[in-house]
Amino acid sequence: MKRNLARVILTLAGIIWGLGFIGNKYLIDNNWTEAQLLFVRFGTATLLIFIVYIKRILRTNLQVIKKGLSLGILLYLGFFFQTWGLAHTTASNNALITAGYIVVLPVIIFIMEKKGVHYKTVIAGFVTLMGIGFISLDFSDLSVAFGDVLTFIGSIFYGAHIYFLGKQTKKVDLFVLMAFQLLMFSFFATIALIIDGGLPVSLFDSKFKLGLLGIAVSLGVFGSFIAFLFQSIGQKNTNEAEAAILISTESLFGPLFAILFYNDPFNIYILLGIIFVFSGIVLSEIDITVFFKKEGKTNEL
Repeated sequence: MKRNLARVILTLAGIIWGLGFIGNKYLIDNNWTEAQLLFVRFGTATLLIFIVYIKRILRTNLQVIKKGLSLGILLYLGFFFQTWGLAHTTASNNALITAGYIVVLPVIIFIMEKKGVHYKTVIAGFVTLMGIGFISLDFSDLSVAFGDVLTFIGSIFYGAHIYFLGKQTKKVDLFVLMAFQLLMFSFFATIALIIDGGLPVSLFDSKFKLGLLGIAVSLGVFGSFIAFLFQSIGQKNTNEAEAAILISTESLFGPLFAILFYNDPFNIYILLGIIFVFSGIVLSEIDITVFFKKEGKTNEL
């Protein structure tokens, strides 16, 4: 697969997840718990991938299974904190702060590989962090909302997940890897659901509540099956840092969709946050030194 196609696929995953923020927030605002949401969403995705790729899964080995299960732990923790945070903040804030994994990933790469990260990735991360600051800080007393803190903790686990997923997709069958990471996620989601009290019978006693269930299942199909499939395919054909930047487009589409379709508040800080996060994405994809060299040659003429 060509690298440019991988970039398109990763961006498509970002768009799907951007829409997913609205679906998640709508369910939580209509009295779904975080445990119910994650159970239905990821239970759907797990069932789908085992149906579609069952022949490949049956031919796998213990090494791939272990790697997939380990990735599932990181993925669950990322979603757990992100979804918990969503219950205490807006969909826009939740989407933008999730982009914190752009900042986290270079640190993980440095720690794990004992090597520096390209300067433009560092600059992109810093600019993105400024954008997160604009939308998460209360500038009247410089406090940070509880939901925003939870969301950022989730982004740390996402950063770790993106790093290790990128390493493994280049070595093993990515579809089998994805299947077992979703299986592990569903295992934890089931335990959380049992502790939370299970799925109440009232979820099925009206068309409205059946509609909510339909939204959760749709999130499983598109947000957790198709989008994660796109992420795995895309990361197989690019590096972890670039993948993180491209996936982070969810943090642009999320607020945009939430403001347009879910009546999320819009103010100057949200606007600045969007601008800085978008700038971080652009900076990660261009070489600034090449631009200035071209400008210098033009001036010499």
